[in-house]
Amino acid sequence: MAPSPDLRTSSRAKPERIDAKDGFDSSEPSRSPGPVAIAAVALALLGVAATAVAPALGVVSQETGPAVAAATVTAVVCAALAPALAVLALVGRRPAVAGTVLAGAGGVSLGLVVLDLQLLDDAINANRLELFRPLTAASLDAGPGSYTILAGHVLAVLAGLLGLVAAARASHADGYGHSDYPDHDGAGVGSRIGAGLSILAVAAAVVLAAALFAPPLRSTDPVLLVPAVVESAAPMALGAGLIGVAVLIVVAAALAAISPLGAAGAIVGAAVAALGVVGVRLVAGLLAGDGVSVGPGSVVALAACAVLIAVGCVIPAAAAARARRGLAQLLAQSAAAATAPAAAGGSKSAARARAAAAERARVGRWHVATAVVGIGAGLLGAVGALLPVLSVPDGMPEPRILATRVVLLAGVVLVIACVWLLLSEFATLVRPAVGVLWAAQVMAVAAALQAVVVAGDLPGVGPGPGAALLAVSAVAAAATGLLALCAGSAERDGIDTSVDVPVRLPVLIVGSVAALASVAALGLPLYRGLDFGPDSFAHWPWGWDLWGRALLAVVIVAAVVVAARSRAARGASLMIGAMTGMSVYLMGWPLTRARVAEPAMGAGAVCGFVAVALLAVTAFMVVRRNRR
Repeated sequence: MAPSPDLRTSSRAKPERIDAKDGFDSSEPSRSPGPVAIAAVALALLGVAATAVAPALGVVSQETGPAVAAATVTAVVCAALAPALAVLALVGRRPAVAGTVLAGAGGVSLGLVVLDLQLLDDAINANRLELFRPLTAASLDAGPGSYTILAGHVLAVLAGLLGLVAAARASHADGYGHSDYPDHDGAGVGSRIGAGLSILAVAAAVVLAAALFAPPLRSTDPVLLVPAVVESAAPMALGAGLIGVAVLIVVAAALAAISPLGAAGAIVGAAVAALGVVGVRLVAGLLAGDGVSVGPGSVVALAACAVLIAVGCVIPAAAAARARRGLAQLLAQSAAAATAPAAAGGSKSAARARAAAAERARVGRWHVATAVVGIGAGLLGAVGALLPVLSVPDGMPEPRILATRVVLLAGVVLVIACVWLLLSEFATLVRPAVGVLWAAQVMAVAAALQAVVVAGDLPGVGPGPGAALLAVSAVAAAATGLLALCAGSAERDGIDTSVDVPVRLPVLIVGSVAALASVAALGLPLYRGLDFGPDSFAHWPWGWDLWGRALLAVVIVAAVVVAARSRAARGASLMIGAMTGMSVYLMGWPLTRARVAEPAMGAGAVCGFVAVALLAVTAFMVVRRNRR
C-alpha cells in the first residue's frame, strides 16, 4: 500500500483562519472593508462637504434675509451623521453595517434631491430657512450654492447605491445572518426581534411618512407662504412623498433581512437622513420669529424619527436576547427528550418538518411577489398623482385634477398594507386585506383618468406624464390582486380543509346588508353641488370612474361571501380590507368637493358610512363565530 501523504506538508489543503464571532449571536463576521465600501464612504463624505460649503457660496443670486444659523448647523450635522456612523463601522471591520447605513440614508437622499430642484425652479417657494429667508415676493434665481447642495445630495444617493453593493457582497461571507438559536439562523430580522419591535418600527415609519404631508411650518408672513404639501409645487410634494416611501421601504427591507446589525444600520441611516429634513424645519420654526412658528408636521415627524433611531439601536440586543431565551428553552427540551425513549418514526417526523418548511418557503415567495408588485403599484400611483395628468398648450394654466388626491391616498394605503406582506409573521394575516385594497387603487386611478377622457375633446390638450404612470399603476394593482389570489391558494394547500367552516345565519345576514350598502354607496353620488354632481350607476354609458367604482363593489361583495365561510383571522382581514377600501372612496368627499360650488353630502356618502359600520360589525361577528 502506498504511504499516505503527510497532511502537514501537503499542498492540496492549506490551513485557513476562521474569525471568531465577537459575542453571542453575532450576525456578521468581522472582515476588512473592500474598495466598494471605502468608495461609498468617500462619496458620502464628499456629499457632506458640499452641503457644508453651499451656504457660503450663495444659494440665490438676489439679496435675501439671513438664514437661521442654528438650522444651518443642524442641517450639516444631520447630513454628517450617517457618513460618521459608516466610518465607525469600517473602523470596526463591519463593511456590511457601513453599507446598510449609507443605503438607508441614500434612499432618503433621493427625496432630498427632488426637494432641491425647487431651489432651481422657484426658490422663493422652497421655504428653506436654513439657507435664506426671502424679503420680498420677487422671483429668486438659483446661485452656485443651490447647485452645490443638489450635488451633495446626489453624491449621498450614489454613496447609498455603493453601500448597497458593499452590503450585498459582505452578505456572502460565512456566518452572515448566523444565530446560535437554530430557529433564528438565517431568519428575517422581524421574526428574530419579535412582533412588538417590528410593529413599532413599521408604525413609526408610517407616522413619519404621513407627518411629511402635514404643515411643517406656520407662517403669517405675507412673503413666506406655507401651503399644504399636496397643493405645493411638484418638487415639494414629490420630494416629501419620496422621503416617506423611502423610509417605509427601508424599514420593510430591514425587517426582512437576516442580519440584525445590517437592519439596525439601515433603519438608523434612513432615520438620521430624514432628521435632516424634519429636524431642520423644527429648529427653523422655533428660531425664525417674525410670524414663523413650528407646524405640527415637524413635531410629529421628529418624534417618529426618534422612535426609529431607538428601535434601530436596540435591534441587535433584542435579537440576541430572544436567541438566548430560545436556545435555553431548546436545551431544556433536548435534555427532557434525552431521558425518554426515542420515539418511533423520528425520520418520518423529520421528513414532515422539511416538507412543512418547503411549503412555508413557497408561500413566502408568493407573499413577497405580491408585496413587491403592490408596493410598485402604490408608488406609481402616488408619483403619477403628483405629476401633471394633462398636457396643455403653452400659456394655458394647468388644470387641477382633484381626483389625484384620492389616488395618492389609495397608493399610500396599498404600500403600507403590502409592506406587512414582507414580514413573515404578518403576511398571512394581511394578505386577504390586500386582496381587496388593490381594487380601491384601481377605482381611484379610474376616476383620475376620467379627466383625461373628458379633456381629450379640447384642442391641444392630451394626457400628461402623470396619466401614463397612473395607467401603469392600475395594471400593477390588478396584478397585485391576482398574486394575492395565488398566495391565498398556496396558503390553503397547508391548511386542513377536510372540516368545513359552517356559515352562521346572523353573519350572513349582516354581511349581506353590508354588501348591499357598499354597492349603494358606490352606485350613488358621493356629493352634489350647484347644478352638478358625480354620476351614478343609473347614468349610461358609464365612464371610467363608474367602472372603477363598480369593480370595487364587486370585490367587496365577493369579500363578504368569502368571509362568511372563512376562518376568523382571514375573514376579519377581508372585512378590514373592505372597510379600508370604502373609507378611501368616502375620503373623496373632503378631498374633491372643491370641484363644485356649494357642495353637499350625497346619498352615496350616507350609504358609505353605514357600509363601513356594518363591515366592522361583520368582522367582529366572524371572529366571535370562529372562537365558539
